[in-house]
Amino acid sequence: MHSAEKKWFEAELEGNPGLKKELELRMKVNKYVDNQDAIAFRQTLINAELRHKKEAAKRKVAAKQIIQYAAIFAGLILIGTISFYVLRDNSGTNVATTYSPDYTPLTVSRSEPADMDMAYLKATEYYKAGDYSEAIRWFNQVDNANMQVEFLRGSSYMKIDKYNRAIGYFRKVVKDNDNLYVEDASFYLGVCYIQTDQSNMARKVLEGILNTENRHKKEAKKLLRKIN
Repeated sequence: MHSAEKKWFEAELEGNPGLKKELELRMKVNKYVDNQDAIAFRQTLINAELRHKKEAAKRKVAAKQIIQYAAIFAGLILIGTISFYVLRDNSGTNVATTYSPDYTPLTVSRSEPADMDMAYLKATEYYKAGDYSEAIRWFNQVDNANMQVEFLRGSSYMKIDKYNRAIGYFRKVVKDNDNLYVEDASFYLGVCYIQTDQSNMARKVLEGILNTENRHKKEAKKLLRKIN
């Protein structure tokens, strides 16, 4: 606007509290929208990088299979026999590969403070993209974290094989007992105990699941057979 118009507008702001408040609100909204655009762009880059890594991994596996093709056929009977005993003896050593959290975070509640919205939004976007280390960093910035955030933090640590860290968050969710994530947290707590060679604790948690209506009862029963 021209200099005269700018002076008139500034004078109007000083004498009109309502107009001044509306201007401040519009500025905040514009800033928030800009931040959302930046997050969306960054998420696009993250997704592209993840797709590139997955494709590279597939190509690497394919190349390795071609090189080993002749050797695999030559020793088929021997390899099959060895594999049978290895799988039988070590069937419970890496149960987290089979039983891993598959959870979609809920959307942000509009009743939460704006700062919490932003941290939670970034954390859940990284979680959905599979970048669990970055998700943890943003979950740690969520003030007054609820049980969903605690569960997602535990799930994120479990996804990157930091089972002892995951145990702390899953136990917190189970101890609260008044939330939607108790059943999942109880089961994955048992899985983490198995992964950290805490068989007695795992057995206690999994046996407790069998005495409830937990939706993971069948999986819990299978795991108990592995460690008993």
